[in-house]
Amino acid sequence: MSTEPEKQAMQRIDDSLIREYLIENPDFFMNNDDLLTHLRFRHEERGAVSLVERQQQKLRSKVKELEEEITELMVNARRNEEIFTAYSQLYVRLLDCRTLPQVLDELQLTFETQLNMPALSLKFFNSPIELEEQYTFASDTHKQLLSKRFSDDPIYLGRLTEQEHKLLFRDESVASVALLLLGKEGDIGMLAVGSAKAGHFEPAMDKLLITQLQALLSALLPTVLVNDDAA
Repeated sequence: MSTEPEKQAMQRIDDSLIREYLIENPDFFMNNDDLLTHLRFRHEERGAVSLVERQQQKLRSKVKELEEEITELMVNARRNEEIFTAYSQLYVRLLDCRTLPQVLDELQLTFETQLNMPALSLKFFNSPIELEEQYTFASDTHKQLLSKRFSDDPIYLGRLTEQEHKLLFRDESVASVALLLLGKEGDIGMLAVGSAKAGHFEPAMDKLLITQLQALLSALLPTVLVNDDAA
């Protein structure tokens, strides 16, 4: 029979101590391989399995997870390359634009056709020329949008309220947006691009490409508006 001190010692040897010992001695089962035949693990489908089988299952599961991660990284890399190429081509085409409809056509080609963005809106605040209704805001309806979405950054990435959506888009299905204030002081107007995916435009995403587009349009549009007025 075990003495009382021995029982107390056995009670102190809990799972955490065994776990810690095995971590510190990874070759334990190599030196005591006869124990492998006595160890069994519960498997949801196969019942009791040996340690070796359990290790193989864990390794296969880990390999599958890594393969899925690699596949996802490759898909994202290809998508990022497509986006970069589309923006680069857009920059070049915009430089050849002489009228506002041409600018809008090129933007729609890139975002709606190449990048599968269902909605795009280009609106001006105080244009030197008279513009069609699609290019303007009714009265001062946009001022609340400006104060709410552009407190400290000329670019807003995220979601809109239903009222804000109606202000910028027509009937397109939009779940997330990129809003760009145009002009050095954001005084020319706003470009709005909408995505059907709620997580496509998020505040934390990289803004490099969209910032470059913002700078190009801010420099290009004043000249384009003058050309339209002269025409």
